[in-house]
Amino acid sequence: MELERYCVKEQYTIKEVLEQFESYNNRVAIVTSDSDKVIGVVSQGDILRALSAGQNLYTPVKQIIKNSFLHLYEKDLEKAYPIFKKKRISLLPVIDHSNKLIDFITIDDIYEYLENR
Repeated sequence: MELERYCVKEQYTIKEVLEQFESYNNRVAIVTSDSDKVIGVVSQGDILRALSAGQNLYTPVKQIIKNSFLHLYEKDLEKAYPIFKKKRISLLPVIDHSNKLIDFITIDDIYEYLENR
């Protein structure tokens, strides 16, 4: 699992998240607490909305994420596919019942799943 590629800590600033997006060519990241619990997901769109609403590059990302987020409790591509299709997302966290990140599903996983059906 490439957790560092898709995860940011809640205290990261918007600027740090954007730098990570640039480094890994991503547009979305899973936001985790210091205890590695998933607290949300942040996208480029979320950041653009926050900046246009008056936030700045040094705003902690935890201030702009929504408390509810899409997730699954198991890495099940059959269950994930309709979520990706309906919600037009590119990353879905897989968590346990205490919100610890155990895996994630990317749009590339979905493409591979569709090719192999």
